[in-house]
Amino acid sequence: MFKLVIMRGGLETGQVVLEAKRISIGRDQTSDITLDDASVSRHHARLIRVMDSYYLEDLDSTNGTQRNHRPITKHVLKHSDEIRIGGFTLYFIAEEEAGQRESDASPEPPTAAASATEIKSRPAAAAGTGSLQLPKTARLRFFRGPNTGRTEILGRGLYTIGKPGGEVAVIARRPQGFFLLHIGGERYPRINNHEVNSVAGVKLNEADVVEVGENLAEITFS
Repeated sequence: MFKLVIMRGGLETGQVVLEAKRISIGRDQTSDITLDDASVSRHHARLIRVMDSYYLEDLDSTNGTQRNHRPITKHVLKHSDEIRIGGFTLYFIAEEEAGQRESDASPEPPTAAASATEIKSRPAAAAGTGSLQLPKTARLRFFRGPNTGRTEILGRGLYTIGKPGGEVAVIARRPQGFFLLHIGGERYPRINNHEVNSVAGVKLNEADVVEVGENLAEITFS
């Protein structure tokens, strides 16, 4: 399954499952995906499905279309690509591709290093196909970054950490549990001081410490 996660100002505004062969994106209300902002052209871009891939094509828009911070005219999309259209950021998610790669992910080695908050490090579990029941919610308690001292409840499908243009990761809720995925930025996120470089994501365990850019948080489940 393919879908777009739509964000504006660092906040998720919606998700769109992609099924049609041609999908129009623009400010015009007749667009398949309407992005209501003056920075978006009436007919800004479109998605074209060819076999098992989607191509993103700019329609000579005023402000252009970017894929992973680079202007494009037409480009095939890959899992976790970041698309900039006006003031919106869209993340292309290919869940079938991610699921196939989960089975190839290998466990991270254990570490003895402690985090900056003196929380003991624990080995990060790799993505897999375990039979554990999905927790109803997860909580992130922030020790560093803009949300320091706050606890965020993760009840929806995707929770974003970081800001577009910098280090960005998402925590995805799947049938097997909660997974951390790298979305954008030069540096990969870390779990218990281990770098996460798996496209499929890494499964999070109770009390894991997640680091994304300047953000440091501990995750717990309920």
